[in-house]
Amino acid sequence: MANEKLFTAIYIPETPFVNGVLKPKKAKKYNFELLGSTKMVSNLYHFIYKRDEKQIHSYYFEDLEDDLERYLFVENNDLYDDFVSQFWGGGQRYWESGMDVYLDVDSPEEVFDHLNHVVNNRFYDEDEPMPMCHIFGQQMWHSNAYLIANRTALLELKEAIDVALKHEETRLGLMPSDGEGYDLFIKCVEDDFGWEELEMPYHDRECYVPDESVGLPPNKTFNKYKL
Repeated sequence: MANEKLFTAIYIPETPFVNGVLKPKKAKKYNFELLGSTKMVSNLYHFIYKRDEKQIHSYYFEDLEDDLERYLFVENNDLYDDFVSQFWGGGQRYWESGMDVYLDVDSPEEVFDHLNHVVNNRFYDEDEPMPMCHIFGQQMWHSNAYLIANRTALLELKEAIDVALKHEETRLGLMPSDGEGYDLFIKCVEDDFGWEELEMPYHDRECYVPDESVGLPPNKTFNKYKL
């Protein structure tokens, strides 16, 4: 459990993969040294890179039935932004896929099972309901808040809450009725969390305007996600 880390997947359909090694276009610019490469199964490799004495783990996953379905799960640490930037430019592109997972780098059997589960559940079937969810926050003090969601969204929210209880932070992709998807970030804090430093959640600016010089915005409370 001590070696569980947050990994975020990027979609890399155009990055060459030659002799068990990825060939990002800007590798020389960002200067990451490959310390280790392990073929776990036919379509899954574990890479360990290093820069400035700090390491970053990644897992390359390829769908054996579709050679365009290629993902790199990258450890979400301080090197993440520079590391994924290698994969953009010169005709190569990458996108964050919206897939997050906590992995224990010392447990290869569990890694394979977790990644299979995440990748195989990344899309919804045509007859499968999308996770529809509208969240209406408090306009002011004593105002009601509302969460209106379908069963799919509530079940995924339940699973995401379990992840947050175990790992402190997670995010969940949801959909409002206009189809403009969004991410819900969830954080579990300790009882002695500094609530007095956090902005109040009221969104009616005629009633409450946060003091940006003092109040801590919600995104700044997350440590594993760079928001």
